[in-house]
Amino acid sequence: MNTKFADRIAKLEPAAVYEILKHTASGKVIAFAAGNPSPDAFPHEEVAELAHKILKEHPITALQYGITMGYEPLRQVLTPYLAKHYGVGDDNDDLLITSGATQGIELVAKVFCNEGDTIITENPTFIGSLNSFGSYNANVVGVEMEFDGMNMEKLEEALKQEKNVRLIYVIPNFQNPSGWTMSLAKRKRLYELAVQYDVLILEDNPYGDLRYFGEDIPSIKSFDAKGIVLYAGSFSKIISPGLRVGYMLTPKPYFNKLAAAKQASDVHTPLLSQMIVYEFMQRHGLKNHIEKICDIYRRKLQIALDGIDKHLSGVTYVKPEGGLYIFCRLPEHIDMMVYCKKALEAGVAVVWGSAFAVDPSEPSQYFRINFSSPTDEQLVKGIEILGTVFDEMM
Repeated sequence: MNTKFADRIAKLEPAAVYEILKHTASGKVIAFAAGNPSPDAFPHEEVAELAHKILKEHPITALQYGITMGYEPLRQVLTPYLAKHYGVGDDNDDLLITSGATQGIELVAKVFCNEGDTIITENPTFIGSLNSFGSYNANVVGVEMEFDGMNMEKLEEALKQEKNVRLIYVIPNFQNPSGWTMSLAKRKRLYELAVQYDVLILEDNPYGDLRYFGEDIPSIKSFDAKGIVLYAGSFSKIISPGLRVGYMLTPKPYFNKLAAAKQASDVHTPLLSQMIVYEFMQRHGLKNHIEKICDIYRRKLQIALDGIDKHLSGVTYVKPEGGLYIFCRLPEHIDMMVYCKKALEAGVAVVWGSAFAVDPSEPSQYFRINFSSPTDEQLVKGIEILGTVFDEMM
């Protein structure tokens, strides 16, 4: 049968990171390529207890269909939590529970972008967002990243030059893949430009709770007086990615369309997962749990940085203040793709920097290390191996 794919999906391919992870399935390769939380960070005993309680006391609610906008008790407790702890959301906003933050990104593309409309993103950026935007045949335009966020001059050039710009997508806190954080000045400038050029902002904040050093920076959504910022968050990095519970804080005029688009995708996020998150927030709270996992990741980050300084002295990086990633830059004379291939052959999987580019053919000297999911011992051994490969290529 000569089957033809839809035009919007014909060029879409699985993300490179998932292809790399196939090589780690045997357990013989140390995986620095994933974005998984540490197994030590999962509150598995608490979740097991809560799941048992829910299924014993409220089995029909947990197993029945729910409403698309989300489990109402969770929405009611999450809305004031976001306002108190992150300064986001007011009477002009509404909250949609999503199946992970990635679904929220995909819904925004579905609701706001016609084929050929332009979405501006940081470059490099999250692979999942690029696939979401690509699945709707958007014209994705990347703007160069600097250590303190997107280059604002080049952003304004793109806003002036590109046609039908509908959206600016950013990950301001501990960005994936770079680990870099957008400065307050750039957050304010980005918002000013979005207002000036009448463009929406999608602020993706899956890592904002995972700060290990420095002071919190106000979110872009926190100074949204014009109702142009959609704010995506997730419990994947702080409770469990397997529960698939995220959320989208959106200006009210957009809420019904986003909910309708979600209804067409999955009807609703699983009720049992939402109820577990709700009960966790009510019984255990998030503050102490987040402090606990930040202690774990702070230690693991330092192990990784010490190893890089010891074994990869020719590699440069910006020390991340939080998140799950270190973006390492090789010297110009070392071929990044060859290095990543040799590292994999030696038993360590990292992700090459061009995998995160809007145009994957762009040259890159970067590779990404995830320090959260490997054990401490794997971090030490894996970085030693990366250093040996590096020395051989030098």
